[in-house]
Amino acid sequence: MSILELDLKNRRRASRINRAVRITTVDRDHRRGLSVALNVSSTGARLVLTHACQETFVVELDAHTQVLARPVWKRPLDRSMVVGIKFEFRCDRERQQVIRFLQRLAA
Repeated sequence: MSILELDLKNRRRASRINRAVRITTVDRDHRRGLSVALNVSSTGARLVLTHACQETFVVELDAHTQVLARPVWKRPLDRSMVVGIKFEFRCDRERQQVIRFLQRLAA
């Protein structure tokens, strides 16, 4: 694993919580995949995916937090891929769910 893929410097405007979190991805065909988020912010996350990633997919951060995600960059990593995603909020409720998730994670 390259140090560049795991570099935790904050290059975004939104604050990140740098903690590995188990997440679930759901593609357009409703296939579920288990993954890990290396960090999460109110605008996106850095994921390690062991499966191909589509143009958009749903990320389940926990049982109460689901949000549409769009990959903005990808880097190969051994047999997996590190992917930077941007959250595509479909409504204000989803944005609030992510904010509450981050508050729980930071507590």
